[in-house]
Amino acid sequence: QTLFKLYDTYGFPVDLTADIARERNLKVDLDGYDKAMQEQVKKSQAGGSFKGSTLLKTQEKTEFIGYEHTHTDAVIKEIFIDEESVSELSKGDAIIVLDRTPFYGESGGQIGDIGTISTDKATFIVTDTQKQGNAFLHIGYLDQDSQGAIGVAETVSVSIDVERRNSIKRNHSATHLLHAALRRVLGKHVEQKGSLVTDERLRFDFSFDAAVSREQLEEIERLANADILANYPVQAELMSQEQAKDKGAMALFGEKYGDVVRVLTMGPNSIELCGGTHVERTGDIGQVIITSESGVAAGIRRLEAVTGWGAINYHKNKQQLLDNVLSQLKATPANIENKISQLVETQKDLQKQIKTLKQRALSGGDNN
Repeated sequence: QTLFKLYDTYGFPVDLTADIARERNLKVDLDGYDKAMQEQVKKSQAGGSFKGSTLLKTQEKTEFIGYEHTHTDAVIKEIFIDEESVSELSKGDAIIVLDRTPFYGESGGQIGDIGTISTDKATFIVTDTQKQGNAFLHIGYLDQDSQGAIGVAETVSVSIDVERRNSIKRNHSATHLLHAALRRVLGKHVEQKGSLVTDERLRFDFSFDAAVSREQLEEIERLANADILANYPVQAELMSQEQAKDKGAMALFGEKYGDVVRVLTMGPNSIELCGGTHVERTGDIGQVIITSESGVAAGIRRLEAVTGWGAINYHKNKQQLLDNVLSQLKATPANIENKISQLVETQKDLQKQIKTLKQRALSGGDNN
């Protein structure tokens, strides 16, 4: 239950928890975790949410075409309502399995795509995409404005949310560049221990036994942005694990790889095994800004960052904050530091005066 709560409530990776437990000679009840996860799946399904469904009985295989395409025509192979396979959906929540899809199924720390599956009369809103075996699970609901049902064997028009996918791609590619920069600044012994890539931000945990200094963070950010400005092409290649190893590709913590792996190269500094979606050139990322660095466990640090529009909004919010401070203090960017220093000194003087007055008041009271 504790293992499941750490994952379900706080997002703490199970593999990372197991690592920490082993370091302390503690046993981890993975069977209990799996049982708790299955119970949560049942509760989620009963409530209309199919996130993380692992109990569907499907033998279908979905062809993923999302590296090259964001839209396609596809055939509905299966529809599930409350774990039961049905022939058509006329309302409410469901899971749809297609023969082919541009939707990325959540894996490798990258969240699943959202979008639509449509016919002339009905639209299915996809709110999440998960993977189960060889099948991609399109999780969502039938739009209430639909004029008809949607059924198995029907040809449908499939489209992902392209703007959201592009934001995810920027964040995922920036994760690779930051990982490479971390190892260049902190040492080759640094290893990624988990990650989260969304359309809003990126986060990854890495092994390091001390807080990263401000100077080190600035250098990590500078190196990553230098790779972005260099506008290197992002190249994806399929090869054997042995060939990938010879090429110098890094395998990431917690990932399972087949005999044939996808190797992603971003310039001279980053070569990793990765099945996620990425930008075409590093310059497409725009900019990466590290927003926080913290410790999550003994020997494990966490880095968070934003890119693209997230970086623009981060700068915008910072500028708004500065403008508000300047307005309150009737200062300019040129003299704001002096203004703040004067305020700090004035406050110290006032505190001394208050302390002196209190002492005099107490002395006066004693004399009476």
